[in-house]
Amino acid sequence: MGNPSPVSLLDSCTAIKQALQTHAQIIVNGSHKDIYPLSRLISFFSLSGTPIGLDYSRCLFKQIDKPNVFIWNTMIRGHSRSESPQESVYFFKSMIAQGFVSPNNFTFPFLINSCAKASSIKSGQGIHSYIIKTGFESNLFIKNSLIAFYSTVDKLDYARQLLDESCNRDLVSFNTMINGYARGGRPNEALRLFNEMRGSGIHPDEYTIVALLSACSSVGDQKISKQIHSLAYKNLNFNETSVLLKTALVDMYAKCGLMEMAHLVFSKMGMRKSIEAWSAMISGYVRSGELDMAQELFNQMEERDLVCWTAMISGYCQMGKYKEALELFKEMEKFGIKPDKVTLATVISACARLGALDFGKKLHQQCIESEFFNFNPIVITAIIDMYGKCGSIETAVNIFQEVPRKSRTVFLFNAIISGLAQHGLGNTAIDIFLEMESDGLRPDEITFIAILSACSHTGLIEEGTKLFDSMLMVHGITPENEHYCCMVDLFGRSGRLKEAYEFVQKMPTDNDPIIWRSFMGACRIHGNVEMGEIAGKRLLELDPDHGARYVLLFNMFSNANRWEDARTVRKVMDERGIQKPPGWSYIELNGTLHQFVASDKSHPQRKEIELTLEKVTKRLKSAGYVPDTARVLFDIDDEEKETVISYHSEKLALAFGLINLGPEATIRIVKNLRICGDCHAAFKIFSDVYCREIIVRDTIRFHHFTNGICSCKDYW
Repeated sequence: MGNPSPVSLLDSCTAIKQALQTHAQIIVNGSHKDIYPLSRLISFFSLSGTPIGLDYSRCLFKQIDKPNVFIWNTMIRGHSRSESPQESVYFFKSMIAQGFVSPNNFTFPFLINSCAKASSIKSGQGIHSYIIKTGFESNLFIKNSLIAFYSTVDKLDYARQLLDESCNRDLVSFNTMINGYARGGRPNEALRLFNEMRGSGIHPDEYTIVALLSACSSVGDQKISKQIHSLAYKNLNFNETSVLLKTALVDMYAKCGLMEMAHLVFSKMGMRKSIEAWSAMISGYVRSGELDMAQELFNQMEERDLVCWTAMISGYCQMGKYKEALELFKEMEKFGIKPDKVTLATVISACARLGALDFGKKLHQQCIESEFFNFNPIVITAIIDMYGKCGSIETAVNIFQEVPRKSRTVFLFNAIISGLAQHGLGNTAIDIFLEMESDGLRPDEITFIAILSACSHTGLIEEGTKLFDSMLMVHGITPENEHYCCMVDLFGRSGRLKEAYEFVQKMPTDNDPIIWRSFMGACRIHGNVEMGEIAGKRLLELDPDHGARYVLLFNMFSNANRWEDARTVRKVMDERGIQKPPGWSYIELNGTLHQFVASDKSHPQRKEIELTLEKVTKRLKSAGYVPDTARVLFDIDDEEKETVISYHSEKLALAFGLINLGPEATIRIVKNLRICGDCHAAFKIFSDVYCREIIVRDTIRFHHFTNGICSCKDYW
């Protein structure tokens, strides 16, 4: 037997390098201009799926004067599978323009798939018109490709019309349409079409059931889900050991909240568990609030994909464990897993919650460098929200103004208005609100909560009242308890307690404890103990075990020097086991969050922090600071009371920042409670004496301390 020809060697080639060597032999043999060797080489390189292979196939293609339909189809097919599927349309147009050869029934499926992959509706419709003109529409393979195309580009009604008009429909036709309905958010139509398919005498296969399970996942109908499972298992002779089918079942049960059923199917997969099944289980446990179970499965995985990592990160965020979410994200990056827009938006939101500006800036830059950014609405909303919640509202506004109007959404406006509200920039928030209306976007319930809060924090009573009245009259939005609460807060903060009380009386219902707590808080601010006690009694009826009522009463009596009443409230709290939540403060340094609680002595730099606080306190006293020890009810002398308030968590964080941050750096602190009056007074003087800017985010709003003044103007 002789040596095999170079062309036949292509059958055994598995890498580009081997094919290049084979091409070299073909050139040496002098057959490099023959159409058959060239067509085989083009086929190998174009279908290799690599950019290098495609480039090489194009070079070979240019050497042929009159390519036959097989070679044209090969080039179209190769590019349809590439990252540049639109190139297939270019080759098709060139093929038609040259006029040497006509397309055949193998040309169009690859071409249509290219348009679907590129989401090019216009090109796909143009090719569909050409198919009709040339009489290829009756071809079942082409018809199914068109159904798939219209389903992919969210033209489901067109796809269904093609299916209904077709005289020749097969299982693939129905599967494609059912899958299109499932992915397109129309699960009920998928289920109805399935019944129609069975009525036509066409028996479903595994892919039918997988599509139906996907539809059931969207509906969340547990009864139908179990029926589809029963259909697959009992009546249709399916091989339920199929990984694809079992994975779909796990995903369906997990999305329907049936975690016991999901776990049962998952456990039966044995060693053949797909990574998608693992991800479905983890996501299901996260949605069910069973984070420990999700973590246990996550730890068992030998191989983790982005979906698993994102599910766990989201789970931590849902449970309020934002710091853990950031740590897990860092671990994910160490494994070389690149985040997508969903992951980044989730982690950026965690930064917003923590006030982790440095880490948030890093993620922002990572988004900009990512291909998907391009003002993606999910990501850009998270970024603007992060800057607003991390105290950098100027940056948030600047980024917002850079977003093209066509890319702006209601969610984006809600994020920037909420940020402005927290910073007490009510007039700017109203300007943005008016800009939203001029853009033709309709505000929603969240928009009005944000804009009314902005008015409340800035004392814009007339503007807030007009906006509240416009909700129903102009925008057709019925005010809910949150909106009434904002109005009570608006009147109450301004000292118009009588109007606030009358507003509560006129509400459709006055049984919301949050509204009464808001009113009671206003009474505390303005020292109106009588009205505060009225609110306190109402709260006792509505929510007797909530600690906020007692804390507000305690503070109100303390401010009014009614010490016996304050002690009585404290005694009731102790008897009922009601405790004020422990105060903590965060400060970020080089992407790491440092947490402090009152009188904390656990930090590695505790000695430096204590010495710094002593020096700071002495310097502040010399500048006129007088410690406010009035609310410290312990039976200790005044000097010890001063020590207690000196070690509040925000002061510990301030000292840490003074030690570790550069002399020009802004000290940013996040606190889980409202900043106390003593710390507020001390920080104002500190900002003047030390010529430093301090930004504190408490539960109510932001406080920007500069030159002895706070941005809240003592209005918080």
